[in-house]
This record gives sequence, structure tokens and C-alpha cells, in this order.
Amino acid sequence: MSAQLAKKPTSSRYRVLDTIRRHPNISRVELATLTDFSRATVTGITQSLLDNHLIIETPSIDSNEGGRGRPRKMLDINSEAGFVLGIKLSLHQMSFSVTNFKGDVVHTMHLPFRGNQNYEVTLDIVEIGVQRCLKKAEIKQEKISGVCIGIPGYVSHETGMCHWSPIFTERDIPVAQLLQERLGVRVFIENDANLITLAEHWFGEGKDLSCFAVVTVEHGIGMGLVVDDDLYRGTNGIGPELGHSKVEIDGKPCRCGQLGCVEAYASDYAILREADVEFSLQAYNENPKAYHDTITKITEQARDGDVHLSSVFAEAGKRLGQAVANMIAILNPQAVIFTGDGMRAGDILTKPAIEEARRLKLSGDENETEFVTHVWGDEVWARGAAALTLQHIYAEPEEKQNTSAKATG
Repeated sequence: MSAQLAKKPTSSRYRVLDTIRRHPNISRVELATLTDFSRATVTGITQSLLDNHLIIETPSIDSNEGGRGRPRKMLDINSEAGFVLGIKLSLHQMSFSVTNFKGDVVHTMHLPFRGNQNYEVTLDIVEIGVQRCLKKAEIKQEKISGVCIGIPGYVSHETGMCHWSPIFTERDIPVAQLLQERLGVRVFIENDANLITLAEHWFGEGKDLSCFAVVTVEHGIGMGLVVDDDLYRGTNGIGPELGHSKVEIDGKPCRCGQLGCVEAYASDYAILREADVEFSLQAYNENPKAYHDTITKITEQARDGDVHLSSVFAEAGKRLGQAVANMIAILNPQAVIFTGDGMRAGDILTKPAIEEARRLKLSGDENETEFVTHVWGDEVWARGAAALTLQHIYAEPEEKQNTSAKATG
């Protein structure tokens, strides 16, 4: 049985690299203070990292002002030490992004895609997308330290298995293994909501938080959770599935096959079902891409004041707020961050969700959970993929580090 928390690596090397990433242009003295290592330990680790071209030295701006002594050297991550390829699979497109060793996006591209495909066809498209993205980024494949692919559904990072996803027509697919054989580079997979949660924790609204939840709203409802500064994945490595918590017993049908899931009330397809009398869940499952323009159009109409459509979004937000309130009652996070393509709706969805969550707050609870709406571009998933992959790379012994790091020195 695997651990419930996806513990960040605890090696000295990881702690030093991650601290430098969090605090660019840091001195060795400051690094020793933040990591609680001795100066001798910090000197030894940083020298090894310098020798392997994973970090660089830069002169301090305010050092040597009096012209005496040697200028103080500051430390920073070498952004060119390696590259990571992040991939997001969604029901209407595939997104590919190359990030550097700091997790900054250097190139992004998209390919049209229709979900609910045979896994071999899907992986063929992924392979083509990887080749095109690297070519456009002018980066050789041997410089890629790792690939991470975000997939909606029941995904196990630890085993590399996708147990169920609306992306594939099949179940229990060893996606990581199959892609690794195709690409010749190590591959990680993760639930897409977990990737955006990592992005929030490394780069976004959760950067200074140790316990928070991310709720993604788009084709489905997803959730990622950070507890005590670590990503929570659950016993089986799959993590929380807020979208399939029930808000009504024997309620509306969800695409997972069950009834009454909050996703069946607050996701894109749930809103489409209420707004369009000709909507068919079966047709949506077979070709979700065909509805992408429709959800965008009705969202605009609702925001422009259409009474019926506005009420549809308000009800969807209320149902989402009920599920979030239940989650808060159990977990008591510092913050709940709403994000995803569904944020195109803005306040007509999030305002009733937040109001309902606050209305259902446990009486006497003096701890106020903060609600944040964060609109990202598609690159957020890539930055989450980079964060996950870089966690692995930062923790590796030097001899296992991609040799391309030395080639760039």
C-alpha cells in the first residue's frame, strides 16, 4: 500500500536545489540558514551542483561596494541545465509545452484532438506532437530530461496506469510505459488537476500555503489537494475526486456511469445539458470537441444577461458550492482555488459557488477559508508537469543526471 501523501524528496541535494529555485540569487550563508544545513554542507553540495552545471554563480549587486575583498557570489538555477516536456490531454485538444530547468515555459503548441479515442491512436498523436514541439522549440530530444503527461480521470502516478479517462475508449492502460518505449525518455503521468495543483504550489496562488485545495472546472470537475506542503494522492495514488462526490442521491447521470455526481451538475456538459434541449450525453462522450464552441457561446450569452442561461450557471455554481462546502467541512484547507477553462464564466459561476459554500459553513467555525479564482493559460498544466518532473530530477544523484546538463556548461 502506497503512502497517502506524495512526499517531496528529502535529500540534501533536493532541499538545496529547491531552496535556490524558491529564492533566486541567494548567498551560501542565506542558503545555510533556510535549509538548516551547516555552511560546510552547503559548500560541498553547491560545489557539486556547480561542477555539474545545474546551478550558476552571479555577482551580488550590492557586494564589494567599498572596493575591498572579493565580491560575494550569489547562486541561481541554471535554466539551461535541462528541459522538460509537459503534455496535457483534454477532450478538444492536446497541449505541448517545453519548460527549462526552472520550470519556465519556453515554447508551447497545440494539436486538435477529439476525446474518447483508442489509446494507440491517441499515443500516435502524442508522439507526433512531441516531435513537432521539440522541432519548433529547436531543442534536441536528448536534451529532454523527462516528459510528464496530464490526463483527466483515474490516474496513478506511481504505477503509470490510467485506469479510466474520457480521453480513451479503453481502461487500465499503462500509459507511462507505452510512451516511454515510444519516446526513449522517462515518462511520468499524473491526474491533470494534480498538475495544476503543483503549478499553484510552485508558481501560483498556493506558493506560500501549506494546506489548500484546487478545484478545476471544465469538461469535468477535478480537485487537487496539498496537505502539510505535500500533494495528496490517496492510498492508491489516484487522489481526491471531488467531481464524483454526490450532491443528490439518484440524481442526474454522470459520464462516469453513476448518478448525482457534482460533475453532472456543474461541469461544461452539465451546463450544456440544461441549456440545450437537444443535448445528448452519449453524443458528448463520443465527440466532446463538437460542443466546445457551444459552451463558449452560451457562456457569453449568460454573461450578457440572458435570463435563462444566467440561471443555469447560477444553479451549477450553487451545486459546486455544496460539494466544496462538504470538502471544507472535512479538510479545513487554508484556501480553495478555482481554476480551469470553466472560469470563462467568471462571477456568474464562481459567485454563487462561493456564496453557497459560505452559507453551509459549520456554525462556530472561526477559521475562514479563503476563496481564490485564478485564470491561467494552457501553460499552467505544463508548469505543473515541469514541477512534478523537476522534483524527481532535483533529487537524483549527480551520476544519474542527464548528461546534457554538462553539455550546456
